[in-house]
Amino acid sequence: MNRILLIVGISLLITFSGATVFASDDGGDANLNPLNWATDTAIWTGVVFLCLVTVLAKFAFKPIAQALDEREKQVADNIAGAEQANQVAKDLLAQYQDKLSEAEGEVKAIVEAGKKEAERAGELIVAKAREAAEAERIRAAKEIESATDGALQELAARSADLAVSLAGKIIRKNLDAGSHAELIQTAVTDFSKN
Repeated sequence: MNRILLIVGISLLITFSGATVFASDDGGDANLNPLNWATDTAIWTGVVFLCLVTVLAKFAFKPIAQALDEREKQVADNIAGAEQANQVAKDLLAQYQDKLSEAEGEVKAIVEAGKKEAERAGELIVAKAREAAEAERIRAAKEIESATDGALQELAARSADLAVSLAGKIIRKNLDAGSHAELIQTAVTDFSKN
C-alpha cells in the first residue's frame, strides 16, 4: 500500500508541474517557465488526475495490490516448500549415509568372515593332504615291507632249492617231492629267523 501512495504522490507532483509548463499568461503563447502558476489549468489538471486516480484505485490498484499480495504469498509458500524439501533431502541423505556406513560395516564383517573361512579351509586342506601323505607313506612302507618279505621268501626258496640241489648233487641222491618241500620249509623258517 505504501508503494501505491508513493506512486500517487510522484504522479501528482509531475502532473502539477506539467500543468504549469503549458499554462499561458498572454493568451496563447506557451510560457515555458515552470515557476509561473496558472490556477485554472492546475485545477482542471488536478480534477482529471483525481478522476484518474479514483478509476485506477477502483479498477487497477486493488487488483494489482491483490495480485502482488498473492504473488508474495506464493513466493513465501514456494520458499517454505523448498526449505521443507531441503530438510527432507538432508534427512534422506543422513539416512543413506547411515545405511552406507552400515553396509560398509557389513562388507568388512563379510570379508573378515571370508578370510577366516578361507584360512580354515586352507588348514583343512593342508590337514587332509598331510593325512593323505601319511596314509600314502604307510601304504608305501607296507608295500615295501611286503615286497621285501616276498623277495626274502623268494630268495629263501631259491636258496633252499639251490642248497637242496647242491646237497642232492653232493649226496647224489634225488629226494622225493615231500622230503624236498619239508626241507625247503625248514630252510625258509630258519632263514626268516636270521
